Amino acid sequence: MPAIAVAEPGYTTIFDGTPTGSDASFDKWAYAGGGGVDLQADGTLRSSGGFGMRWYTVKPFGDMSLKVDYRDARGSAPGYSNGGVLVRFPDPRVPATQTPATWSYDWKGASGPFPPAKQYAGEPGCQRVQPSLLPESWLPAWVPVVCGQEIQINDSPDVGAPDPRKTGSVYGFADLDATRSGAVERYATLGPWHTMEIRVVGQQYTVLVDGKTINQWDGAVPMRFPDRGLGDPPTMARQFAAGYIGLQAHADGDVIAYRDVRVKELAAAPKNTAAPVVTGDGFTGRALSCAPGTWTGADQGYVIEWLRSNAPVNDAPTDAELGTVKVASGASYTPTSADLGQVVWCRVSATNAEGGTTWATRAAPAITFASDTTGTVGGTVGATLALTLDGPATFGAFTPGVAREYTASTNATVVSTAGDATLSVADNGPNSGYLVNGAFTLPQPLQGLGVVKTGAHPPRTRRCPSRSSRRSVPTTRCAPGLTPRPSRSRCRRQRRSPHSAGLLNNVSRSARVSSSSTEPSSRYSCSWSPSATATATAASRWAGTASIMRPAACSCAMNASMAERVLR
Repeated sequence: MPAIAVAEPGYTTIFDGTPTGSDASFDKWAYAGGGGVDLQADGTLRSSGGFGMRWYTVKPFGDMSLKVDYRDARGSAPGYSNGGVLVRFPDPRVPATQTPATWSYDWKGASGPFPPAKQYAGEPGCQRVQPSLLPESWLPAWVPVVCGQEIQINDSPDVGAPDPRKTGSVYGFADLDATRSGAVERYATLGPWHTMEIRVVGQQYTVLVDGKTINQWDGAVPMRFPDRGLGDPPTMARQFAAGYIGLQAHADGDVIAYRDVRVKELAAAPKNTAAPVVTGDGFTGRALSCAPGTWTGADQGYVIEWLRSNAPVNDAPTDAELGTVKVASGASYTPTSADLGQVVWCRVSATNAEGGTTWATRAAPAITFASDTTGTVGGTVGATLALTLDGPATFGAFTPGVAREYTASTNATVVSTAGDATLSVADNGPNSGYLVNGAFTLPQPLQGLGVVKTGAHPPRTRRCPSRSSRRSVPTTRCAPGLTPRPSRSRCRRQRRSPHSAGLLNNVSRSARVSSSSTEPSSRYSCSWSPSATATATAASRWAGTASIMRPAACSCAMNASMAERVLR
């Protein structure tokens, strides 16, 4: 009499090795298809013959942790055995004609190498997919293949074995090779027992063998089954919230033994409430980091992994089209040239004490090539010379009969790329340097239209202070047209011009400021405009532009003789 299996705390045994007597007995497991999965004297189940399954009829299961012990029991016969654990499939006893004829699915989208959000619909319903090559009596065994998921058992090498999908593969949707499966560590010594655990929360599947996580796959992502000519439905047609559990018989020669099947129904798996966050610029050679985001019910910490995938080529890619591989574990990852043109993303998995595992994802920025080289950085600044004046330079009121010099000045700021720059004032008009009003011209030129040289200042902002001056002229000096008065040392007016009224109402001259230097420079223009009214006031105004400033001073002057000439 075999010993009755005892489950771990929190788990319920649904196959304990007994033939009858409880909900964990062999008689609660029905068979469908060819071949067999039969009870052995030692209280185990063993597959044989053709394709079929033995499935637990008592109830379907929703979110759960399912554990099954398995081993390759072919003994001394050459080769490797194939089998599987079947989950989340609808009741295979329901005739196909009584199942939905169509399906629809609302995909919300997710960050990573996944298709964008979309509403999907199609036909036929999964249970109506019935290959003609199967005998009708075998069709119930096909329901898990087209409606649920098969978690593969196949501890064999990649070369020399008929099926490339190894243990832990979610068959057709998340396939593993012998290395990622860990089969390379098991097939060398066939015969020992191993424990497979399948955690299903929502549509997220986590597969462990002997306590080690070997596969994680999200069945909510729209994906196609690789074409094999049997009409396998996509994931969008398999969105069942609960389903039945089965153990597979694969084909002649495949002998897999099963024992101690137990289930823990999960009531409160971890839940992500704020998505993970990836920081970093996406350049090769520069680290990315992934923060877990916010979770509830995640009391066992987090596992962060980095993966690389192809971008989706359609709205339901295959596993091969995505080509997902794990590239690193931990909170940081430094992209390499292998990531160029790929989607790099992090997956944050959370597990709680109950045993539920869920995850959330976040794509990294697009990976771009970066190269660090040692060198110098420099540039050329274009030649610049610019002048800005603060405002008009205004003469004070002219005093008739008094010989004096009238001076006005304004602040100028100069921009020059030259170390030294010489500013000159030039009058381009036909009466260079003279005040003009229509046909009338003063007989003496303005004074001070000379040359101003800037100092060799470093390139910084400086301003020159404003200044103005007034000084007396000796009374013995008179302008042309005036004679000295010996008794008063004053200049005497000799004659009066009939054109005195409004002579300076529209007086203007234009000047050009230029620079000369041994270093690059530019030429800019400015203008000055003296003017006066009948009450004998005059002004001078400069205008220009500048950005970086160097100091200079520009001035113009009108002497008393000019004023008296105007006032006659």
